Amino acid sequence: MAEFLSDFQKTTERVRLRTRHPWYVGARMGVRLLSLVALVAAVVAPLAHGATRLAAAPQTTEPDTYLDINVTLNDRKITLSDRSAERGDGVTFHVRNTGTKPHSFALVGPGALSLDSAGLRTAALKPGQTAVLQVYLDYRGAIPFRSLVKGDATRITMRGVFFVT
Repeated sequence: MAEFLSDFQKTTERVRLRTRHPWYVGARMGVRLLSLVALVAAVVAPLAHGATRLAAAPQTTEPDTYLDINVTLNDRKITLSDRSAERGDGVTFHVRNTGTKPHSFALVGPGALSLDSAGLRTAALKPGQTAVLQVYLDYRGAIPFRSLVKGDATRITMRGVFFVT
């Protein structure tokens, strides 16, 4: 019996020493604490990863390159200083009517998205008037252009194609 008591005393002494340790929180509490740490790590790690991804992403979709293209409208034809640009560029069309009659300039077709069916366009310009049309080229392909004035619809030289590569 004395041997049993000495084993019992040794065991209780070990338990008492273990429970007095500053990091000991108990058997059940240790499992709970470990579960809480795992849960916090599972939530915080993806959030931290998402924050670094957002910081590395571009902040705007502003074009890298801006092109100025002069568009001359006269009574016979539409002339562009450049008929192509790259996808993602910003293009400013400087439209000038040098003719004796009113003319307009419009980008029409699937690549020219606008709020009306006429496409991206200027108003009818009287002789000597100018207008500016700014476009972000997010479409790759051929974008037709033409004058929307009624008298210009039958003239084949009052239309053309602008290419986005």
